[in-house]
Amino acid sequence: MEALQQPISAAFGPETGPAAIVMAPMMAVWDNGAFCAPLTEQLVARGYRVTVYDTMSLARDCDDLPQAAARWAAVLAERHSSIELAVGQAYGGALVQYLLGGALSACPRFLGISAPTFCDGPLRAGLGDILRLLRDSSPEAALQMLEWRVLADHSDTMPAQPKQAPDEAAARLAPGLSHLLDADARAEVAAYGGRALWLYGEGSRLVRGSNIVPAPRRAHQRAVGLPDCGMRPLSDAQAESIALIEAFLDESTI
Repeated sequence: MEALQQPISAAFGPETGPAAIVMAPMMAVWDNGAFCAPLTEQLVARGYRVTVYDTMSLARDCDDLPQAAARWAAVLAERHSSIELAVGQAYGGALVQYLLGGALSACPRFLGISAPTFCDGPLRAGLGDILRLLRDSSPEAALQMLEWRVLADHSDTMPAQPKQAPDEAAARLAPGLSHLLDADARAEVAAYGGRALWLYGEGSRLVRGSNIVPAPRRAHQRAVGLPDCGMRPLSDAQAESIALIEAFLDESTI
């Protein structure tokens, strides 16, 4: 049997604690989990063993999200006997939602942060603009547009264009953008019986409430919009986000 390709990851907290996984958003360069430090600290304080995965380390040569999810399903099954909390941010959250109907169906909790269940026309247009710049202009122009789209819509200052993009920026971002254009995990989420909480920014230029679809008629799955936030509610409204997550984790499992 062919050995599984191994992902890039960073682990935090007690080795014997209940397992929590965090699937990273697509990133131009891996930051060893720094992007979710407030969340990691919160989970470690509650005793979790947190593994933050560089989602693109396995997904970048896949054709689409279902193929990427299948690859990750095999790796997670090999690495974790059980997972008590699955977290996904942006692209990582879209990928986790594909796993909720299968490999993560027994996981009792899912937390999505700016995590689209499906891609509608406005989101497809926003992602497509970034992808076109990446392919037709330069990685630097694409990163500038990505940063602009990530900011809340009340910000009217265009971020500065980086002088030089990281060497692997195009190779890491292009697959993620392409995968998200066809994202649709509504069936997988509808089949999921665990608790689920989505946090998203009401001022987001990309993922909005219309892109998040909790399972119908399941009161234990809900989406919460945070005012004046963009794609990074954990940064834009850290105290409120942490409080919502704390309450979610305190809820009894189903």
